[in-house]
Amino acid sequence: MTEITLNNITFGYNAEMVLNNISLTVKQGEFVVAVGPNGAGKSTLLKIIAGLIEPSAGQVLIDNQSIRTAARQGIIGYVPQHYAQNTAAFPATVEEVVALGLVNANGNLKAKGTKHIIKHMMEMVGIEKLKGRRIGELSGGQQQRVMVARALAGNPRLLLLDEPTSGIDYAASARIHELLGQLNTTLGITIIMVSHDIENAIRFAAKVACINRSLCFFGDSQEFHSTHASMRHLWYYSGYTS
Repeated sequence: MTEITLNNITFGYNAEMVLNNISLTVKQGEFVVAVGPNGAGKSTLLKIIAGLIEPSAGQVLIDNQSIRTAARQGIIGYVPQHYAQNTAAFPATVEEVVALGLVNANGNLKAKGTKHIIKHMMEMVGIEKLKGRRIGELSGGQQQRVMVARALAGNPRLLLLDEPTSGIDYAASARIHELLGQLNTTLGITIIMVSHDIENAIRFAAKVACINRSLCFFGDSQEFHSTHASMRHLWYYSGYTS
């Protein structure tokens, strides 16, 4: 398990502000969903937490250490937006794609017992029967399960997912959210997920972060549902790009 602290995170592209002074703490083992209108900075914030881009101001700490230190320790698993669709054209099997999660920064396998780990990850997300299929032959929901298995193969303590249910139907989205809820409960992995499927997300996520350039809400998912979900800033973009 791991804890993430964001201190006054600010980010902009040239003169345009994307994120403005965001501070929050995600405790060990929590499942947090980030919601908000298109273009309001959710994916940008996730990339900052993943260490892919640096904030203009502020600091991200993971277990009271820098993102770079956490990344070197293999703490972070990241599933970017549309990754499954972009990978679908590759002539790779499900098993081969999951195995990529065990490749370190130097291009080498970073764990012994590779076959056992890959098998276990596929079983965990329910795709073991698909291991010999090419990823492009799978449905959108199946592809996303492969991407989750790939991220889990590296044994992360923090799992970051950017719109993992984008482009799949409601039923498949519900199954992905349920899977993530089960992983959070059984493995104790801290999860931060960007999602537009608010109805399914808040069934399994303990907390909601509503982002529209700044932090509009951060708290219990049921409180969000009862008092906040219909408020204007959740649905209407504030005018900046991300």
